[in-house]
Amino acid sequence: MTNTQLTLLVVCFLLTMEVNGQLKTTCYFNTKCRCKASNETYVEVDCSKLSLNDIPKLPENVSSVDLSNNNISDVQEYHFKDNNALSEINLSQNKLHFLKKEMFYGLNSVSKLQMNNNNITKTTKDVFLYLRTLSYLDVKKNSISWSNHNVTFPPSLLTLKIDYNSSQENFPEMPHLQTLDVSGTSGDCYIHIVKPDTFRFVPSIYELYISACKVNYVYNGSFRFMRNLSTLDISFNRCLKFDGLQNVTIELPFTSIKVLKFNKIHKTFQMNTKILKQHLSHLKYTNLEEIHGDSNRIQLIEAGAVGQLPSSIRKLFVSDNEFSYGQYVSEFIFTKIEFVNASFLFSSRSNNGEEEKCERSNKSCCNQVCEHVYTPDETISRFETTWKFLPIPRNLKTVFYKDCFLRYEIPQYTVSENIVKYVDLSHNIFYSWIGPLLTFNHLHFLDLSNNICSNVSKVFFKSVPNVTTLLAQNNLLGFVLPDDTEGEIMHHMPALQFVNFAENRIPSLPYNFFKSQVNLIDIKLGGNMMENITFQINHMKQLSNLDLSNNRISTLDEYARDHLEEVLKMKNNLTIDISGNPLKCNCDATEFINWMSTTQIKFHNINKTYCLMSNGVQESLWKSNRIYEKLKMECSSYASLIVGTVASLVVFLFVLIWGICYRNRWRLRYMYYMVKNKYQAQNKEKPDNESQYEYDAFVSYDNNDRIFVHDKLLNRLESQAGLKLCIHKRDFLPGNDIAGNITSAIHNSRKVVIVMSHNYLDSYWCMFEYNMANVESIYSRNKENILFLVFLEQVAPKDLPMMVLELVQSHSYIEYPNDEFGDTVFWNKLREVLSQ
Repeated sequence: MTNTQLTLLVVCFLLTMEVNGQLKTTCYFNTKCRCKASNETYVEVDCSKLSLNDIPKLPENVSSVDLSNNNISDVQEYHFKDNNALSEINLSQNKLHFLKKEMFYGLNSVSKLQMNNNNITKTTKDVFLYLRTLSYLDVKKNSISWSNHNVTFPPSLLTLKIDYNSSQENFPEMPHLQTLDVSGTSGDCYIHIVKPDTFRFVPSIYELYISACKVNYVYNGSFRFMRNLSTLDISFNRCLKFDGLQNVTIELPFTSIKVLKFNKIHKTFQMNTKILKQHLSHLKYTNLEEIHGDSNRIQLIEAGAVGQLPSSIRKLFVSDNEFSYGQYVSEFIFTKIEFVNASFLFSSRSNNGEEEKCERSNKSCCNQVCEHVYTPDETISRFETTWKFLPIPRNLKTVFYKDCFLRYEIPQYTVSENIVKYVDLSHNIFYSWIGPLLTFNHLHFLDLSNNICSNVSKVFFKSVPNVTTLLAQNNLLGFVLPDDTEGEIMHHMPALQFVNFAENRIPSLPYNFFKSQVNLIDIKLGGNMMENITFQINHMKQLSNLDLSNNRISTLDEYARDHLEEVLKMKNNLTIDISGNPLKCNCDATEFINWMSTTQIKFHNINKTYCLMSNGVQESLWKSNRIYEKLKMECSSYASLIVGTVASLVVFLFVLIWGICYRNRWRLRYMYYMVKNKYQAQNKEKPDNESQYEYDAFVSYDNNDRIFVHDKLLNRLESQAGLKLCIHKRDFLPGNDIAGNITSAIHNSRKVVIVMSHNYLDSYWCMFEYNMANVESIYSRNKENILFLVFLEQVAPKDLPMMVLELVQSHSYIEYPNDEFGDTVFWNKLREVLSQ
């Protein structure tokens, strides 16, 4: 390839780009515009959003041109004289202000012309003279009265989008017009009152859009002559209300109406309303297929009103209302509705602007019956039995009931016979799914996402055996799914193909969780807390996509990798996503990285998948083979490192055990004596009484407190009370080690009296006696409380060791008093305790 050819190739590549899925190239006649060949002969040109001041000269083979969002203020006369093939022109969002017929000279084939959102203030009456084939014209949002300029519209015109003020202008006759859009939602419209002659100029109209036109009232006969009318939109006329709608419906039996839209004909901040039978009574004689009644604060429907809907009705749009449960719900079962959208119920509103002012007198209310709100006795009480019945239209197939923010559990219901296939219950607060909803045998799509649900019963999905798509993302199912070890929750959905459990705080799924789902194609588990693939997947013969992104996976173990490879052998096309996980690239993950570099499994978002090296640096796994080679080098002496680590661990454990033994050497000695004493006790026959105790109590005290013990305690308890006490200076056997004497004395005493003082707490042997007595009560006396604390002086709780403080809080103790009366009570209480 020569340098010249290479240069041309690079230039062609730079001039080529992808726009909205269509291949477009820079136009040769204007480097700013983009061209796309619509076929072998004609070219489509896009010159939008280029800040153009003038229209470029177009070749003869241009079939359409988009000049929107520029600064074009004028079209030169005869500019399009050579563009006979041009069929569509978009001049919207420019600065046009004056129109003349010569501007469109030569446009003999134009069928669609858009000039909306300009600043047109002046025109000649024959401006459209040369547009003989024009069928679509949009001139909305301009500052001009077309009727005052006596503009003649082409007889070929079928669709007209135009601003309209019925109090200032009239339209010429357009007998062939099929679609008229004067809606205020996309332009400027004012039709205070719709009269029988308001639309007389369009007798053949098929579609009429008069939404947001500030309509206050509609006279009888306003639509009667429109035999072909199939679509009527009177939405966003907030002063019309439902009594005004009644005058609209009176005329509809004389039309070919198919679609009726009356969204938001009730003010946002007025009282809720009720649809009466008379509002819909005339619809019964139409062939209406769609009704749009969104955002009308409808709370109730009068009994029998649903029966006024024609048998031809198929779609019902009633979102953003305030429905209460009533008798009318059961009436829908007899309709032939196939589609219902009842979303966004009870939505909150902010008063950001002034409400439309209504100029209607009371006489405008049909038959003196105006808007009606419900009364409590019109509602149906809820069933109090365990089983509940939910009536469903027999032909209903699609249900939207999302974004209603209803805080309920889904209990057990029986539903009427139905063929429902699609249900969207997302963005509510159905926090507990109990069920089952018996039964939805035809349901294929179920959306329960964004419901903050934390509980699912094992029979809830029993009602949807044929569902193929289950969306349950953004809930709290991580509180219940990990406990389903036998896969009972999902057991009733064997036909499931697509499941989304993302964003559910799931730490893991049991091995058998998906045991019944052999037909799964797509599993989404992103945004959870999973550390590995713990559930069975090697039985899923159709699995194509597994999303594990944004979890807590550091590596996939051998079990998970083997299962993925088994799926690949069956499907030959498997994609997994592990991006956003804290993957590790260390010696322990070498096999995992090697597997990533050799497997035929595709990794979605691999360019966004990173792992953390042992040195703390993040590496992209886009080329995992390079990371594997690097790890092999770093881990080559891994075996030696393991040996050294194990040796160090052994030394550390030896030192640790020696230190523990040294620190607890006295406790271990105590245990030794305890075992020895228990062994000796086992060789003696246990008597029926307590004669095996040599002493009534062992007195544990510090030598600095001997005056209290020898002068007072012995005198009161031995001399006067007749108790036998064990005192270490008097009763310990000479020649035996002190630890043995202490253990023996405690073991041979029924009780242990602790004379507690600051001296006692500072004495090593005193605390040793305390510990031995405590262990004696636990191991030898079957947790019997044998310790009795006598506080010889005030000791603050913060000065007491934790083991002493625990005993003080859970068992009895007594303080030595300083007065004569208290002294008597003290000795009596102590004598009573030691005599038990």
